[in-house]
Amino acid sequence: MTEFLKEPILFAGEIDEDINLSLPATSAEEYINQVIVEARRCESVVVSEIDETKLKKPTVNIKTLAGCTEAPAFLGPSLEWQKCQVDDFSKIRLYIARIRDEIQTCKRKWKPPAMKLPNVGEEKEWIKFLCDNNDEGREILLPTLNVVLAINQPTIENVLEYLVDLVVEEKIIQFNVGRWIYVFLVALELPVNPDICSCLRSLARICSIIRANKKTPDESEVNTLNLMICLVARYFRQLDLADQ
Repeated sequence: MTEFLKEPILFAGEIDEDINLSLPATSAEEYINQVIVEARRCESVVVSEIDETKLKKPTVNIKTLAGCTEAPAFLGPSLEWQKCQVDDFSKIRLYIARIRDEIQTCKRKWKPPAMKLPNVGEEKEWIKFLCDNNDEGREILLPTLNVVLAINQPTIENVLEYLVDLVVEEKIIQFNVGRWIYVFLVALELPVNPDICSCLRSLARICSIIRANKKTPDESEVNTLNLMICLVARYFRQLDLADQ
């Protein structure tokens, strides 16, 4: 059906291959003759030769980020333990999602917390607010549920990044910081954007580094570190960071 596209539109007559292409054409026929001859002399594929000695060297050093640091044999979690954590995490996420839906559809009565929350972008204020709000003896979701229900998804993402930056800076994950990271991960909607994906991977990496450098392992802290790595790798599908 497309054979007609190959048929010539103009009849150029006999082509003079010795025509001087440097001279302007004196007629339409001569112009067509020049175009055809010039096209025939062109290579089908042209490759540019690059003089690499004239190329400038990059001024920015780009370092490839490595995966997680392998856990010492006595600190790494079992696959069964990781599966249990992912299952529990999934159930809590479904619970929070159901509460959000009931609030939005007016099936559940809920009032925003009376406490004043920091504004978006106030990193230091958010860290202080979260670290001061420490009810260690209570159920993990009870003191934090109202906070995550009261803020929108962009704020959840921002505050999660603040917490991860704090762990990266201090190279330690305090109990209250770990608890809040867990809760913000619970409230994080899928799919995550590239910035949050990078944040999660940073969290897993720093947790693996802290774990590997433990001189006197504390069971509670090691479990927290293992949990963060597990959730990032197994639930948020960053499987290259997973403990095997």
